[in-house]
Parts: sequence; structure tokens; C-alpha cells
Amino acid sequence: MISKKDFKKLNDYLWEIPRSFRHDMRVPARIYLSERMLESTFQDRSVGQLINIATLPGIVNYSLAMPDIHEGYGFPIGGVAAMNMTDGVISPGGVGYDINCLHPDSLISLPFASYLKIGELKNSWTNKKVALLQKDFKKLTEAQIIYSLSRKENNFLFSLRTKSGFVLKVTGDHPIFTPEGMKETRLLKEGDKVTIYPFKGVHYQEPLDEIILSENDFKKALLKLGKTTKGAALQQTMNFIRKLSLLPLRYNSRQTPYLLKLMGYVFGDGSISFVGKAKKGTVWFYGEPDDLETIRQDIKKLGFTPSKIYKRTRNHRIKTHYKEYKFIRTEYSIKVVSSTFASLLVALGVPFGFKTCQKYKIPKWIFKCPLWQKRLFLASFFGAEMSKPTTLNKYNFYAPSLNINKTIPLKENGFQFLTEIKGLLKEFEIDCSEIVEVEGLSNPGKTIGLRIRVKSISSNLLKFFETIGFEYHQEKQKLACLAIAYLRTKERTVTLRSNVRELVKALYHQGIPSKVLVKNYQGEFINEHFIEHSVWSNRGKPRIAFNFLSFKEFIKAHQYGSEGLMIDEIEEIKKEKYKGLVYDFTIGHPDHNFIANNFVVSNCGVRLLKSEHSEEEIRPHLNRLATEIQNQVPSGLGKGRKIKLSIDQVSKILEQGIPFLVKKGYGTNEDVENCESEGRLEQADASTVSDKAKNRGRGQVGTLGSGNHFMEIQKVEEIFDEKVAETFGLFKDQVVIMIHTGSRGLGHQIATDYIKTMMQAMAKYEIRLPDRELAACPINSFEGKNYLAAMAAGANYAWSNRHMISHYVREAWKKILGEKEKLELLYDVAHNIAKIEEHEVNGEKMKLIVHRKGATRAFPPGHPEVPERYRKVGQPVLIPGTMGTASYVLVGTEKSKEAWYTVCHGAGRTMSRRAATRKFPGNEVVRDLEAKGIIVKCHSFRGIAEEAPLAYKDVDNVVEIVDKAGLAKKVAKLVPLAVIKGE
Repeated sequence: MISKKDFKKLNDYLWEIPRSFRHDMRVPARIYLSERMLESTFQDRSVGQLINIATLPGIVNYSLAMPDIHEGYGFPIGGVAAMNMTDGVISPGGVGYDINCLHPDSLISLPFASYLKIGELKNSWTNKKVALLQKDFKKLTEAQIIYSLSRKENNFLFSLRTKSGFVLKVTGDHPIFTPEGMKETRLLKEGDKVTIYPFKGVHYQEPLDEIILSENDFKKALLKLGKTTKGAALQQTMNFIRKLSLLPLRYNSRQTPYLLKLMGYVFGDGSISFVGKAKKGTVWFYGEPDDLETIRQDIKKLGFTPSKIYKRTRNHRIKTHYKEYKFIRTEYSIKVVSSTFASLLVALGVPFGFKTCQKYKIPKWIFKCPLWQKRLFLASFFGAEMSKPTTLNKYNFYAPSLNINKTIPLKENGFQFLTEIKGLLKEFEIDCSEIVEVEGLSNPGKTIGLRIRVKSISSNLLKFFETIGFEYHQEKQKLACLAIAYLRTKERTVTLRSNVRELVKALYHQGIPSKVLVKNYQGEFINEHFIEHSVWSNRGKPRIAFNFLSFKEFIKAHQYGSEGLMIDEIEEIKKEKYKGLVYDFTIGHPDHNFIANNFVVSNCGVRLLKSEHSEEEIRPHLNRLATEIQNQVPSGLGKGRKIKLSIDQVSKILEQGIPFLVKKGYGTNEDVENCESEGRLEQADASTVSDKAKNRGRGQVGTLGSGNHFMEIQKVEEIFDEKVAETFGLFKDQVVIMIHTGSRGLGHQIATDYIKTMMQAMAKYEIRLPDRELAACPINSFEGKNYLAAMAAGANYAWSNRHMISHYVREAWKKILGEKEKLELLYDVAHNIAKIEEHEVNGEKMKLIVHRKGATRAFPPGHPEVPERYRKVGQPVLIPGTMGTASYVLVGTEKSKEAWYTVCHGAGRTMSRRAATRKFPGNEVVRDLEAKGIIVKCHSFRGIAEEAPLAYKDVDNVVEIVDKAGLAKKVAKLVPLAVIKGE
């Protein structure tokens, strides 16, 4: 536990944790704070994160934190670190990233339709994959978990419930997939649509390490099948099976799940034959093209080569007890011509030859499998042989039926096989009917037809559909998934009607007239007729309402894609108190999402525009100005402009930054001169930015965003340094406009992409860190160079975003005040960035890569990167306060070189966004601001509550420390006249 006694006081505003504090620290850790503010830093993990930074390879001198320090991802916000260019690393966590998490009991869908609680995965995630949605194709696939994340939550979680009864508990910043894309939970509301995968599957259990089939067992099976020791056939087969590393086959072998699925299907719509003197084995599979393609891919995963999909049209004639049926059918099939594959399936217990004439049972070894593996065998067999989910009327389902045919002498064997199927289903707590003979399935005098049915009681059907379902039959599984949601919705509706029936009956007997009951309790599925019959008759449990959707109508209304995903509606969102760990994953797939409790779940800076007017001159126009600026600049999370850029245009912005926009007629050359790095980092390379990131950025150039992003119309309340203020073009009571935003979803996606990349690559470079959230690679590595190029592109995008916002603000300004009016850019400086800079280290000039996370540069007088007009006094430094409080303009100083010429980027949070919304109602925050004469323009009280001034440190105190510590010098204090906020 870190405490104040662990710090060495260097001066009144600088504290140090020595390198000796922890064995893995390469340098000391320093923090700029007053003694009074030091205690508050122990409320979160930020100091521990600062110490972790000190362990990074190549770090120079010390890790640093500014006075606005608070917990972040990997680096604390306000964290600064400089790395040498020889053996140093670069870290996305040192630029900016967020953690959003799930309740530990959230069920995470794994491959093969199994699941584990996310809390259970914390110690076993390294070898696990998860199921995820390929969003472009509306299909399910799987991807490796790269890293498991967790943190402490001390306030509350959002609890979402859909109309179908699916529930998810999650932090407010966790994105959930909707028909419009990913949206943070806190921005969802009742009635919004979300994407659901209704299928649950079976709890994952580690299989036994016991051998199912040894080499000796396989050899015996080959001899029994007629493979002799004469010639090379037997030896060739044994050599091939060894090459595939299939034997010995164990319950926990990688191949076992695939073999279980393929076996189940061959028991149904497949066949095995051995022909000729060589006993050449062939395995056939029959089905629909999409399903056969899935089977082909699974066969390939075992190392065998399936054929293409064959198609033929056949005339069929089937004679039954009742009559003879004639029909034409197009059949699709694949085959695997491989004696090894055929013999392997037979050795594992699959019948060969004409199954109707063969005696067989479920292979004994399957009974020792964990449930999720047993399910694979059953679900693929049912995919081949069981009837598909369908209703006999609008609402009620037929009992799913399983039929088999056996020759009359094998009748008892047929009963035995179906009894074993029933026994396996019983392990899943699924009830079946008794086995019956069905005359209509028989060929009189030759075969008998046997049938079992899954009992059609709603709860039994629901359990069958959500735990077993169907493999290798996409249509059946899709219908099963939608049937799950339908049955859940139907049962909830029946329960509602039942509860209303009991309630109105009781109230009626207490003397309340039926007309009053009708007025108070009628609804979508509760009509006047239902209420009247409930109070006047002794009817029992009600049926479903006549206006309830039929299953076919439900499918049409809710289906999403072809694999069982659906669109559900949020019925309830509420906050629940929660204190404990919450979890998340990093997934190695471009579609960064996974399925939790059936839900699909998955860089900033500041600029200051100055006017030529005083507050007195602008005050009469202030409200109209604020309204017009709000109209011109989209400001909420996910909100973009009406016209999207092409990918090619986004790429040009990523590589060319603000100069590209100026050439297109937006802004002036002065805007370029007055921007950090002239609005462009040359090392930017658009090819290192994923298409997903580019697509997220297409519609967000010129948009504000949410969270702590804002615009304010401000006035200069106080001047601290007249000379510097004059150079900056500032005067008392002057009206200015501050814009605080960054690279939006594009920058977040860059961080997401490269954190995954670096987590995978760290082992290659033998980088071991105390916290994998730091995820770093050598600067000169392939991954490091690509991230630097992508991060630079993100910085170019952020500058361009603020530049386009300035264009729209100027348009609004002219519309209200006149075409001749202008707003000049004082300066634009980045907050979250890693840059290659030259600094003095031990008396020598050295190139370093400086990470500034939630921090901003502050170059001194004479520095070549300061614009010419400001070079004599130093770089303008912009420190925005929280919404409705003061902001500051400072200037860089030479003394700041001990901090790599860095200062804080704001006030720094003392309270999480979730805690703030809980403590400060948004409408009250607005009322308090308006009472101070500040105009507030916002889309959401929730966004206002998150950024309540009392959720932050006092910006006056933070800036005072910066000034007294010599990191920068105060020039002017700005106070808000109007605030424009996003959601």
C-alpha cells in the first residue's frame, strides 16, 4: 500500500518515489503536487500506475505526473514519460485509452456453444477463444482473447433488460451493439434496439486428459476392417494418422470437438463405405450448401481434404404404410475419399454401411464427455435428423421430432439407441416422450419407424432450444434462436396477463368498478374484454393475447442475419449499487466484440479562438451565438456531420492534417502557423490505420463528441502578465472561444487495434511488465514504428477535427454578427500524444519519444517549435477547466525542461463519471450554472452531470501548482459566458 511516507519531498511542489521503492523500477517516479493535494492521489490506482511507468524499458530520468493526475488505462492521466530512441518502447496506454467492464457473473459465449462467467475466465483466458459477431456479414465467428482486464467498481452498474427478458449488468461506458453500431450503455434509453444472440449453450468444463483412442486401438480397428499387414496400405494409413497428430486422441484433444460434431452428423445424414479389394474408405455428407461448407471447413481443421460440393437432381419414390410418395429433389453433398478418415470415425464408434440394416448404439466413450461435448454430438445429429422448430398455429410449437428407421430384426436396437438419446437429453434436464412406432414411417414388411419427441411444454422447449439446438443446420439453429426469444417474450406476456387478472379481480371485489379498472390497467395485451372477463368469471391462467405476434411475424420483425441473431428492444434500464471487480477482454479480431449474457458488446486537445470584441459588445448576441454554434457543430457521442468523407479523403487528412483542409478552402495559413507542429506530423502513414478506424472517422471531422469535450464562449477575466498577453493578442474582458475535443472514434480505434497488436508481440521482444495495460513494443520494432505512424495520423485527424469545428464556429459567428467579423486562432495544442523531440539529458542533446497522456507540451522562449510570433515569450499553453469553471492561458518556461517541457491538461477528476451522475443531477448542475449567468446548451442532462464541476479538482489550485513549480507561467484567466456540451 503506497502512502505519503513513501514519498521524498524535493520542494513544496515536487515529490519523488525513489527507484529503491520497488526492485523493477528503472528510474524514480515524480509527481507535481502541493502537500495538501498529495493525500487525494491515494484514492485510486494512479500512483501505482506512475510507478509502473518507471519500469518501462528505455525510460529516461524519471516517470512524471502532473497535478491533474488520476487513474487511466496503463498510464495515469497526467502521466509523462520520455524514452530513448535506442532501446526505448512506445506504448498506446501512454497516449490514451479507456476501460469499460462487465459484472463478473456475465456469461461469455465460447466456441462450440459453451460458456463461462467472465469472472471465471480471469485465470484461464490465455488459451481461450470467444464467440463474436462479424458485423459486416451478420455472422458469428470466433477469436482469441489477447488479454483480460479488470478493475474495481465502487459505485453502480447499469442493468439492462430487454422485452425478451435478456439481462446485462455493465459499466456505463461499455459499448453495446445496436442496429446503428456500438453505443455506450449510459447513452442507451428504454425503447432503444440492441443486438442479441439468444442461444445460451452449456457451461464449459475442462475435459479429461484420458485417452479415447490410442494408436494400438486404431490399428486393431484397421485390421478388423480388412486392412492387412500385406503390402504398404496399413503402414501408410498409420503414417498418415501420425502426421496429423490425431492419436492418441484424448477428451481434451484439440480435434475432439470437431470429431464429435462430424460423428453426430454421419449418424444422421451421412454414410461410410469401404469398397474394392483395397477397402478404400469414403465418407459422404448430405445437406444444404451453406451447412456443407461449414462441415468442409471442420474436416480441413482435422487435416483431411473434402471434395467440392456436389449437386444433383433426383426422382424419389418412397413407399410407406399409407401410400407411395413421388417427388423430385435437388440434393447437395460432399465426400471425403480417405480410408484414414473413414476408419477413424468407425474406430470411434460410427456405423458404416446402410445404417437401417446396422446394429449400433451411441459410442460408450461419449458418456464420459463433459456436457458441452455431449451437446456437440447431439446437436449435429439433430441438425441432420430432427424436425425444425415450427408452430402448429400462430403461437404454439410442434414438439420437435426425431425419427429413425430400422429393419424389423433390429427393432430392439432402435429402441436401445433412442433410449440412449433420451438419457443424454435427460442430463440436460430435457424431457422426451416415450418411444413409439410410427406406421407411416415404415416400409411394410421390411422396416419399422421409431419416433421420440421433445415434450412441447414451453419451459422444456426453451431449455432444449437454448442449450442443445442444432449444429450443421443454419436454418434450424436460426429458428431455434428466434424461438428462444419468442417463448421468453410469450411467457412474460402471459405472466403479465395473469398478474393483471389476479389484481383486477381483487380490486373489483374491494368495490372498484370495472370501468375504472379498464381505464387504469388496459394496455397492449390487456384489453377491455380481458379485464371484464377477469372480474366476472372464474377463469384460470390466461392464454396469450390474440394480438400477440405469431412466430412468423416475430421472425420478420426481429431477425438479424441468418444465424439466429435478433434485434430486441430495451424494456428497462436502471442503476444498481455495486462494489467489486468488473472485467473486460481485448479480442484479437478487427470486429472487437464478444457475446455476454446474449448481448453483443465491444485523443484530444484544445484550441482557443479570439475575437476583437469585449463581453459588453457580445452580451446582447450571446444566446443566439451559442444556439447557432450548437446547431452548426454536432456535439454528441456518435454524432457526425450529414456528409461523410470518402476513405481516400480520410487518408489524406490522416497524412496531411490541417494543411490539406486549408488547401480545400477551410481556414487560413495563419491557422497552420498557430497550431502545434503546424497541424501535421510528417511520420503519419494512413496505411497503418485500420479500415475500421477510418470508417469510424469518416463522419466525425468537425464534430465535438461527448465526455469532457466541450466548447465555451469565454471572456478574459484577469490578466497576469501584460507583456505576454499583448503578444498573444489578449485583453481584459475580451470574448474568446475554447474548443476541447480530439480524434473521436478514430483515435480510440487506433489505440484498440495497437494495444491488441502489442499485447501479442511483447513476448517476442521479451518485454515483461508489472501491468499488461502498459502494452509496449520497442520504438524501432515493426509494431512500434507502425503504431507511431498510426498515432501521428490520429493526431493529424484530431487537429483537423478542431480545425473544422473552428470553421463551423466562424460560420455561426458571421451569421449572427456579420460577414466582416472574424475569429483568429491563438493556438492549438494536443493533449494525448507521443512525439519525437530533442531534449537535454545529462548535458547532451538527445532525441527522445515523449509520451504525454492527459498532459500538454509547454516549450520555452526561443524554442524552434514555438510559432515565430510567440517565440520571444514562449509557447501558449491552454488549460481548460471543467465545464462552467475557469480556464487558463499560460506560457512555457525554461524551468519546465525538468518535466520535458510539459504541464497538466486540465483540472483532473476526483470522481468517476458514474459517481458524478449519481451525486449531481444534470438539471441541478444546469440550474446552478445558469444562476451564475452562464448559458448552457446541451443535448443530455446525463452528459452535464458527468462533467459537474465538483467531480473535478479545483482548476485554480492545479494551475497555481503549475505556476509555482515553474512548469509554466500564468498569463490570463478565462471564465465562461456560454457552454456547449455533447451528450
